[in-house]
Amino acid sequence: MVEEYFKDKNVLITGGLGFIGSNIAHRLARLKPSPKKITIVDSCIKGLGANVFNIKGIEHAIEEMYLGQNCDLRNTSKIERLVSGIDCIFNLAGSVSHSGSEEDPECDRAINYDSHQSLIKACKLAAKETNRQIKIVFAGTRDQYGKVPKDKLPVDESQIVLETTDPQGIHKYMAELFHLHNNKQGLETVSLRLTNIYGPRQQMVDPSRGFVPWYIRQAIDNKPLEIWGNGKFLRDIVFVDDAVSAFMLAMSSPITSGKAYNVGSFIRYDAILEDKCNNVVHVSDVANMVVDIAERGFIEYKEYPENKKLLEPGDFCANATKLYNDVGWHPKIGPKEGLRRTIDFYRKNKVYYW
Repeated sequence: MVEEYFKDKNVLITGGLGFIGSNIAHRLARLKPSPKKITIVDSCIKGLGANVFNIKGIEHAIEEMYLGQNCDLRNTSKIERLVSGIDCIFNLAGSVSHSGSEEDPECDRAINYDSHQSLIKACKLAAKETNRQIKIVFAGTRDQYGKVPKDKLPVDESQIVLETTDPQGIHKYMAELFHLHNNKQGLETVSLRLTNIYGPRQQMVDPSRGFVPWYIRQAIDNKPLEIWGNGKFLRDIVFVDDAVSAFMLAMSSPITSGKAYNVGSFIRYDAILEDKCNNVVHVSDVANMVVDIAERGFIEYKEYPENKKLLEPGDFCANATKLYNDVGWHPKIGPKEGLRRTIDFYRKNKVYYW
């Protein structure tokens, strides 16, 4: 079904040199038949994860690539030209730094909300002028839920946000609402609320971009993996290949438009809610697995930094039954296998990510 859907499509990936965007590009490049055209757009803002090495080996499959400040989604006139003739947009543009959003909320809003307003505006105009449908799958986040009471876990899509932890979650939620509001007049829009996604091609230079890649970097460098407090907060970690599958299925299915979905590890199979891949783990469990698999690095327990406590969301895991019921998606790769693949990738390609 997926191959058939994409075979005659012009596909655009925003944030295409970043972590998930580049992995989607690799998946598209492997399709037989391949999409009619793959275009990548990335503003390459420093610190947001763009890396030309991320598309190593698939350069031949990418027909057009637009990089740099002029290709920022907030550049409305430029984006209007780029989306003309496009059928599908994987919208991965954005920042993932929680602390960065707290330090500069205006910048975070510009990147995580204003830019998407500009993209939607351009797509509406293009759809009207070309009389064609454009489907957009937006990368939302679990941070949209803020702090979730334990009795509401695993959280489903109906959970009302009660206590946000940082401006990023607010801006991403606003962007999701704007996407779904515009599921009309030539646009089809979907939002995927991602949990802790990890794997090859992730940014590795800054711990604020994710604890899993940072632990992997520290282990490969034989440095300490810091665990704050007792490390017993739960995280729902999903390997990037599984996340990419969610994007592909959400895009190719005719019943996903206008909906928001969790991409997480709990699925209700035959009335039983299960995490079959054992992806919901304590932070300390991840650290220990990384050290065991890498056979390097060591654990250090530290007091939880006061400036980070306010950003701590507490335990989190997501119920992805809605996505499973609609398109059949579920995680297939557990943490040990996912971490092994990720560590192998960075050992081979360290020079391009450190």
